[in-house]
Parts: sequence; structure tokens; C-alpha cells
Amino acid sequence: MIRVICAAWLVLTAPLALALDDPSEWLSAKTSMILAEISEADLSTDDTQGQADLAERVIIPHVNVEGIAMRAVGRPWRQVSETDRARFIVGMKSRLLDLYGGAFSQFKSADLEVLSQRVSNRGDRAIVNTRLRRPGDDWLAAEFRLIVTDDQWQVLDVAIEGVSLLSSYKAQIDERVNRLGLEGAIEEVASGR
Repeated sequence: MIRVICAAWLVLTAPLALALDDPSEWLSAKTSMILAEISEADLSTDDTQGQADLAERVIIPHVNVEGIAMRAVGRPWRQVSETDRARFIVGMKSRLLDLYGGAFSQFKSADLEVLSQRVSNRGDRAIVNTRLRRPGDDWLAAEFRLIVTDDQWQVLDVAIEGVSLLSSYKAQIDERVNRLGLEGAIEEVASGR
């Protein structure tokens, strides 16, 4: 019986593992592509719309916005209607666009060095430890948490020097839920406040 279960597990998970790029290689390739796009676009620091458009085109497709939204809300996510979930995800995406777009001017050129990676037994999650440096600056520790969505790797969280983007969003949402209630917090994020 155990052999049957093990065989079934291998059959079900093998296609996933074979179809995906190595997480470190995926992250390095995407980072190189994104940095090249940022450099080529050469946007001014006050071109917020251009920065948001670039982030929408080159970064957001590689970010699991729905997963970030769900984890930022936490357990109460199950109580949220599909309509409000969709609105919240749009609001969260807008926040991410602002964040990533605003960072472009600081990272027109940067180096990323992969240090290590850990992949889950099922092959659908990975943690890639890297270090990141802008020219003339010190190296920063950067940990990328990846998850497989629609048969491709996507970024679920980034922690720079131990500060997690997802944990920061979760703390902000928790504070809003405590202050405004779940519906009020969702409305505030959905409306871009």
C-alpha cells in the first residue's frame, strides 16, 4: 500500500518538477530582464505613471498578487465575498505598483547574487536567498519566497535585510481590521487609501 501511495505521489508531482525552471535560475533570469527593462525605459523619478506602467508590464506578471492579498488578510479571508476579494486584490495590486514603480529610480542598475535555495518536497514552493547591491552600496540580504501558480514560479514575498514585504502588509491590514473592522479595511485598501 505504501508503495502505491509513493508511486502515485511521484506520478502526480513529477510533471510539476520537470516543467519548471530551477527557482534560482528563474529568479536570476527575471531579475536580469527586469533590470534591463528599467534601464532601457530610463524613466525620470517624477514620472509616476510611467513607472507604474512599467511595473505592471515587467514585474506584476511575476508576482502572486492574489496570494499576497490572501495572506495579508489572513484567516478572515475566508469570510470575504468573491466581489470584495477581487476589489481587495485590485487595491493590493495598486499598492504593489506604487511600491515597485517608486523603487525603479533606485535600481536602474543592480547586482543580484544567488546564495542558496530551498525547494519544498512537492516542488511548488521555494526560498531563494540572495544578496543585492546597487553600484557603490553595500550588499543587502534579500530572500525571495516563490510559489508555483499556473505552472510557473511567482514571487510571494521578498524580505530585504530580514524585513518581509508580506509581513509588513499583514501588520498594516491587521491594524486596519482592528480599527475599521474587516469590511472597512477591505474598503480602504480597495479604494486605494
